[in-house]
Amino acid sequence: MLKDVGKLNFDVQISMSDDDFVNLTGLTKQQFDVVATHVTDLRNSEVRSIRTCLAILLVKLRTGLSNTILGTLFSLKSYNIRRSVHSARESLIKNFVPSFLGFNHMSHSVFAQSHTTPTAKTLFTGNNEDTAVLILDGTYIYIQKSSFHKFQKKTYSMHKNRPLVKPMIIVGSDGYILSVLGPYYANAHNNDASITKHLFKTNAEDIKQWIKDDDVLVVDRGFRDVQAFLESLNLKVEMPCFIKKRQKQHTTEEANSSRLITKVRWVVESANGRIKQWRFLDKVVSNHFVPYIGDFVRIVSAFINCFRAPLINDFCNEELGQTMLDRAQLGNQVQKYVEDNNSIRKKAIYSEVNGTENVLDFPKLTLQQIRDITMGVYQLKQAPRYTESHLSDNNYMLQTCRDRPNLLRVKLTSRHSSSRVYSLWIEFSGDEVTGWYCTCKVGARVVGCCAHIASTMWYLGYSRWELETPSTCKYADSILNAKDVPLETDSDSDSDGFIEE
Repeated sequence: MLKDVGKLNFDVQISMSDDDFVNLTGLTKQQFDVVATHVTDLRNSEVRSIRTCLAILLVKLRTGLSNTILGTLFSLKSYNIRRSVHSARESLIKNFVPSFLGFNHMSHSVFAQSHTTPTAKTLFTGNNEDTAVLILDGTYIYIQKSSFHKFQKKTYSMHKNRPLVKPMIIVGSDGYILSVLGPYYANAHNNDASITKHLFKTNAEDIKQWIKDDDVLVVDRGFRDVQAFLESLNLKVEMPCFIKKRQKQHTTEEANSSRLITKVRWVVESANGRIKQWRFLDKVVSNHFVPYIGDFVRIVSAFINCFRAPLINDFCNEELGQTMLDRAQLGNQVQKYVEDNNSIRKKAIYSEVNGTENVLDFPKLTLQQIRDITMGVYQLKQAPRYTESHLSDNNYMLQTCRDRPNLLRVKLTSRHSSSRVYSLWIEFSGDEVTGWYCTCKVGARVVGCCAHIASTMWYLGYSRWELETPSTCKYADSILNAKDVPLETDSDSDSDGFIEE
């Protein structure tokens, strides 16, 4: 005999809307029903049904609520909630996850053909249909500080300055999560390079049998110590370049090469962000859940693979990769002009841009034209915020001057430090931008451009003509600033003191 209906009832679907299901579980009603068909080894009990047991785990993962609050919502005791969470977890790991996650759930050929974007194929595989492109990155799950000293030291991250564990996420170039391995400790012995070497040496999930020669691994700079090991396994490693000692800026070749890699690699960061949308994994996890963190991450990842659309769907955009490769072979002519004429050290008289009253010969651009230059949306999304930070009384405090009639020089403040100012040059001819250069670390690249150049083009060529005013931070005025102290006058100083008799 089941207990009377509680405050949340997942057995009677009409009691909640589809939006309620999504808000509470991250799944629609139909998706919840699909998952429920997989938990075949769960049984009804005296206090909860199979669907309620599954719902308890999903609500737990989606909202991160405590067992006590979940008990109130489901009209159950805390120990009933705890048992339901573990019963549903064990059932999903056994019956649902293996069908949607792990190296054994999909063959190498299917993955290479279905989850490798044309851009990744063109950039890294030479359009070889049988070569897989894998993107690796470790993510962080924060945990409580343990009272056991050895465990505390192993889980403390010197990088984040807090205790955590690190699952290793492996995704395709379209964002499909192929596998989640770990979690691992967070100390110096468990950096991304050490974890990757451990995966291959222990042959986790038969990874060495799944992966093929000449497969491409796209990684960040944290994998530098394992690059030689991976190449010895006949794998190709793509990693952004390092800035050499006493070098302030990447060369054009280095910046172009790194941009080709980041164009593909960003999806693993977005995949991690998708996982953290289940708030249990975004909060500090209680230590009694530490043994099951890996299971929870794998369950959420399986949900994403099963029910979410790919992060990238550019399978119709086959020309972008070749366009990027062609640009990567070009030099930066604007940079050459700036260096040959020592323009960086030359003094210049700047004038501020006042709406549409000056710099009128700068070409008017569409958003698509700017996106064709940036070869991505990140820099374009940053443009309004850079513009907003330079607005003063609705005037754009952008300082410009001319090195040549068709070469605009601009000073722009860094978003991170007010004391750091970048100089940038934009060359234009007629109704198009023909070249650019910035003094920031990646400002020499011609495969796309940095956010400083993109924001300048966005304002001068688009925003001011479309009369688009960037939104300002509405809540900034609610915080006090100790720097804003009125200047004292002599009369104020005298009144504050004591007058001797």
